Amino acid sequence: MLCKRCMTVMATGTTYEQRRDGKSSARRFHECKRCHDKVYTKEPNFQECMNKASNRCRNK
Repeated sequence: MLCKRCMTVMATGTTYEQRRDGKSSARRFHECKRCHDKVYTKEPNFQECMNKASNRCRNK
């Protein structure tokens, strides 16, 4: 993903937050290395994509 301000490639990251019901939630984001602008997304990370693909292959 490209930063809209400085047009550089953004790095990915995850923050883990504690919810009110005691469970933890993960918020994924892309962060610009130059201007430190964060864009939060709802897309899964690489490991979750791989788990989903391997589960699809096992269930066939």
